[in-house]
This record gives sequence, C-alpha cells and structure tokens, in this order.
Amino acid sequence: EIDVALIGKGITFDSGGISIKPSEKMEEMKSDMAGGAAVVAAIGAIAQLKPKINVTAIIPATENLPSGNALKPGDILTAMNGKTIEIISTDAEGRLILADALGY
Repeated sequence: EIDVALIGKGITFDSGGISIKPSEKMEEMKSDMAGGAAVVAAIGAIAQLKPKINVTAIIPATENLPSGNALKPGDILTAMNGKTIEIISTDAEGRLILADALGY
C-alpha cells in the first residue's frame, strides 16, 4: 500500500493580526482557506474511489485577528516539534500553521 499525506491551509479570515492589512482589500481575506477546501474535496473524491492507499489529511485552521491575546512582533512560539520561532510579522500565520501541520 501507498501512504499519502494531504495538507491544506485553512485561514478562515486574515486581517493581518496586529500587522493589520489595508482596509480596502479586507473583504478578500476570507479566501485564504482554499488549500484546506481542496483537501476536503480531495478526501471526498478519495472516499468515493476507494483506492488502496492510506491517506492522512491535515487542515490546520484558524483566523488571524487582532485582540488582547493576539501575537505581537517579538513574541517567541514553540512549535509542535519543539523548535522556537520568533514572530516578526503577525501576517505570517499561514506558514506557522503549515509548519505545525508538517511537524505533526
């Protein structure tokens, strides 16, 4: 049998966090979940086709909004694999959640 992993980014809304995006494009920031949606669609097709493969689907999903709990530039995170990451821009959430998904 073959093992396959599918990973798709699921940012449901991305304001940029504390590093906020310009307001004139804000309504478009709900589309950063197309990778996650593609994985959902692929899993649906795979389930119907029933190929003899093992499939793992990972869709890290979140939204990126400013709040009292929001990440700030200079914050240090520890990823699932134990590596530390310094936040420079709070608008880099996609690569952070994908890094955790790959580490999983």
